[in-house]
Amino acid sequence: MKGNRGEWSELYVFFKLLAEGKLFSADENLEKTESFVQLLSIYRKDAGKNLNFKIASDQHIHIIDANTEQILLSFPQSKAKLIANNLVSQITGKTGISKELIASIKELFITQVADKSLGKGDINVRVYDPIHAISSDQEFSIKSFLGSDPTLFNANKTTNITYRIIDANNLPISDEDLKEVNGITTGHKYIKRISKLTELGYKVVFDSYDDNTFKLNLQVIDSDLPEIIAHIVKDKYVSSIVKINEVIVKIREDNPMNYDLSQGHKFYEYRLVNFLVEAALGMTSKSVWSGKYDIVGGIIIIKPNSEMLCYHLIDFNKFKQYLKNSSRLDNPSGSKMGYGTVYKNYNGSFIKLNFQIKA
Repeated sequence: MKGNRGEWSELYVFFKLLAEGKLFSADENLEKTESFVQLLSIYRKDAGKNLNFKIASDQHIHIIDANTEQILLSFPQSKAKLIANNLVSQITGKTGISKELIASIKELFITQVADKSLGKGDINVRVYDPIHAISSDQEFSIKSFLGSDPTLFNANKTTNITYRIIDANNLPISDEDLKEVNGITTGHKYIKRISKLTELGYKVVFDSYDDNTFKLNLQVIDSDLPEIIAHIVKDKYVSSIVKINEVIVKIREDNPMNYDLSQGHKFYEYRLVNFLVEAALGMTSKSVWSGKYDIVGGIIIIKPNSEMLCYHLIDFNKFKQYLKNSSRLDNPSGSKMGYGTVYKNYNGSFIKLNFQIKA
């Protein structure tokens, strides 16, 4: 059983849900509300079986073979609580997950950290809504703050955006200036390189997306979104503004799309927040985005203090406000993603910058 902190956090949620039997909702500031759903069971594919971890009325959990309905094992909720507490302690510690804890988990027909049978979701549960008196199967995504902040939209080479570098006469950068810019290798080198290009009299203008699937996915959400994203990515290196709520204020001031803002329409906020929602609910840069959400239930958030809260899709406005409040532009590794270096070819001179969002 191997996994990073985020993956072990998914297993922590699994046992914490079994131990507590309730999942409370969060408000737009990620604070606990009085609203909750009752957990009935968790479905999991593991140990070569389709398993149903069902909470019984006697405070025990029955592990049931979903195909035969046979009870394979029963154990008290107190054991789930003990495992959850040990997991969160070891996830946030320095020594990793102990062999003893892994052995205790394996006794419960769990042989892998994550349920790899799921799509974008991380856990598949059956819940009861006491307000509407409805039981339903729902799939949730899990975002954990126990380790580093979770990534909302993952970076890779397909999220590189190419910008053209031109001087006042629309000519490419000189070989001498190219060498000087790329010679900046310390500190916030990418910020310094963009600053040096401006200092030398060059313009850095959006040229293209390296990956057409990523670009087209953005256009599915809104036809102007590729240019909007390209603007905020470049501006990150100019203004150092990374928090999305501040990015929205800044791009409204810049108004690169020349929208009519005279009546207060929130063009940029609407488009950027919609992107955050789509990213949280299934869109990636690599796969064609149909707009079909893989997540049925919503998002479970594990706070730094290990408290577990969720946003149901019925709380859509709170969820959108949370994403706006918490998301920020991030800087993935330039060497791994292949960006940040000025280069020339027969078409001109260029620099690639990368797009990633953490929440």
